[in-house]
Amino acid sequence: MPIGNGAARTKDDSKLLIKWDDANGASITECTQTNDISENGISFFLKSPIWLDTHLTITIASSELFGHLHKVTGKVVRIQTDPAGKQLIGVRFD
Repeated sequence: MPIGNGAARTKDDSKLLIKWDDANGASITECTQTNDISENGISFFLKSPIWLDTHLTITIASSELFGHLHKVTGKVVRIQTDPAGKQLIGVRFD
């Protein structure tokens, strides 16, 4: 899934903690894992509903690219939902 300027994306399975505010201002937190990652963005699956352009805070437990306990912010730029309702989320880092 190309995001940003097309930086090379690598498969990864790092644990993630994703935080954002919903449309009503309620804080949502979900644990998941990386699908793939680059210097410019990341993709992962979420169970909770989310909107395009939502701003997120992402804590990456450990990755070869960013090391241990790296916190980044980003914006949802892509949501792909499969027939079973599983959401693949693409985020561009700020």
